[in-house]
Amino acid sequence: MTFTLVIDQPRWETHVDTYLAEHPWVVPVVKGDGYGIGAERVLAQCRRVQAPVVAVGTPAEAQQALDATDGDVLVLFPTLPGEALPDDPRLVHTVASETTLREILGTGRRFVVEVDSPMGRHGIEWPRLPSLVDALRDERCEGVALHNPPFGDRVEFVSSLLDRLGELGVAVPRLYASHLTADEVGRLSGTAGDTVVLVRTGTDLWLGDPAALTAYGQVIDVHPVAKGRSIGYSQRTARKDGWLAVVGGGTAHGVGIETARPRMTPRLAARKAARVVATQLGGAPSPFRLDGRRLTYADVPHMQVSMVSVPSGDAVRPGDWLACDMRITVTRFDEVEVRGAESGPGSGSGSPGDLRR
Repeated sequence: MTFTLVIDQPRWETHVDTYLAEHPWVVPVVKGDGYGIGAERVLAQCRRVQAPVVAVGTPAEAQQALDATDGDVLVLFPTLPGEALPDDPRLVHTVASETTLREILGTGRRFVVEVDSPMGRHGIEWPRLPSLVDALRDERCEGVALHNPPFGDRVEFVSSLLDRLGELGVAVPRLYASHLTADEVGRLSGTAGDTVVLVRTGTDLWLGDPAALTAYGQVIDVHPVAKGRSIGYSQRTARKDGWLAVVGGGTAHGVGIETARPRMTPRLAARKAARVVATQLGGAPSPFRLDGRRLTYADVPHMQVSMVSVPSGDAVRPGDWLACDMRITVTRFDEVEVRGAESGPGSGSGSPGDLRR
């Protein structure tokens, strides 16, 4: 019994190549488990496309990226005061406090200065920029960084930062930003002068073609359920005769786990409330599909399996595989199978039998 991610390698690589060709200012981001795909596989793609800079989340992830790629490695998490810094000429640190900035100056290590943004996560406040002029002009300073929110007037915010730096007589070589569209980058590049605008991107780059990455749960059992029978953890009573399939993929894999949303609109709130009611009454939609149709939960998801209603006893058989619409970044797979790849990390072994989409 497994919950498996199947990667169509040629299609995935085609998407990566096309995206980078259309967005040459993108800095590939490799965080955690590589957005659910596996950091090793994603780093192999960075090396294949010869990315000049790769961004990682934490210092602990930096060494793997340095070993797997040939370009520079930018650590997005800010270096903390007093933290021991790896000494590698390809490593670029993010500095988000004046204390750390004072410590790193003169060490010979490369860095970017992160400034505060509407995200409110970390960064040096704008009123302190005049005191940073010497550091921003330092030969080891690679530029500035800021984390834009996924909505709002991002062009105005970034332009304001560039204008402020210009007023201070500072022209940084690069500006590392996030959540900028192609149109926004074009508008900014026209006013940024010698500053190159780069966009740190992970989700759209690695997960932008959903058809290249499909999750599958293996069917473990199929059996009839008579009207009136109590089933599952909830001991919900079946409202009519039917058929039940037990399929690999539960809360331990991320199935049935509610993910955070950037904004909760009234429409999304209504849909969430409707799902809660459906869960209590039976018939809540599951992420599993059979021949293109969404199956309903017969019970709340279990730790490693889900129980779903199927139309008949011969609709699926034990050993079959059901496609599962999952947000890959929050999913833990038992196996990853790479198809169409002659060799490479994580090419997988064995083959899911009857894959049902």
